[in-house]
Amino acid sequence: MMNIEQLLDKLDAAETDEEISGIGKAILDIDPQNPYGKLAVWETMDYDDCVENLDMLREALSEIRITISEKETPPNIEEDRDAQTYCTLMMNLGYSLLAEQEVEKALEIAKEFANFDDEGFYPSRTLLYRCMLDLQMYREIFDTLESDPLESVVGEHARAIALIETEAEPGEIRDAINYAISLDPDVSFFVLGIWDFPEAEDDIDDDVEDTVNYAAYVAEPWCSSDKRLAYISAPTFLLGYLTDRLSDEKEIEVLREGYEGAGLLKEVDEAKARILKMGEQSCDPEEIDAVALAETGTIVEKLIG
Repeated sequence: MMNIEQLLDKLDAAETDEEISGIGKAILDIDPQNPYGKLAVWETMDYDDCVENLDMLREALSEIRITISEKETPPNIEEDRDAQTYCTLMMNLGYSLLAEQEVEKALEIAKEFANFDDEGFYPSRTLLYRCMLDLQMYREIFDTLESDPLESVVGEHARAIALIETEAEPGEIRDAINYAISLDPDVSFFVLGIWDFPEAEDDIDDDVEDTVNYAAYVAEPWCSSDKRLAYISAPTFLLGYLTDRLSDEKEIEVLREGYEGAGLLKEVDEAKARILKMGEQSCDPEEIDAVALAETGTIVEKLIG
């Protein structure tokens, strides 16, 4: 009969839900309170059972929290199995609570999660700032960003939304939105429905997985008011036009008519020509986006005044 350490090694190599669940149950037969066994069994349940068994995660989290607290030095998340399990438990419990609209409880987990995950190996900031947005904790968002050792896409989108809701200067809001967009320019195209979200997880390429996840958690906050949408739409659509991310002919026609009416179409066309030339010269895509975002910020500022 295998001991728990041997079963954990076997769990690391398991590939199918059936294997993972079986090993998890074998671990729990030896130690009914084992957090690894509880996590393995929980992760292989269907959605409804997962929701009904959140106490299993809470119990496992309490157990692993003790293990982490007893370590003499802070564990390295990349190398420490206990630390990885601690993060995975907080991630699963926090996001499950958010999905069930138990946002205050999710926030409690998110704070602990982000504090431990200080190098951002897990989506702790996405959970944290989405919870704070849902709870309209706008001033607290500023304070948290100030003390956060990590910069994050969702955190910077939260900052922009918080500035809108606290009636900051329009120029400050636009700068914050432009900066949030600069961290992952594709996010806002999913947010505004210019691009469709993949219908299934299998359709998500690894190189866009983070982008889709960020967009999924900031889309609802951005789309919850016309005021927020107005702020993010102008730079997104112009950036899309300048970088050929915008392909709908009607949308392009409306955009060009708007800038023509504002007397800025010449500047838009000149900016697009510069961006096109950079593409022809095989410039780095990130460099092209940076220039396009700078052009976007300048032109939108003139448009809005």
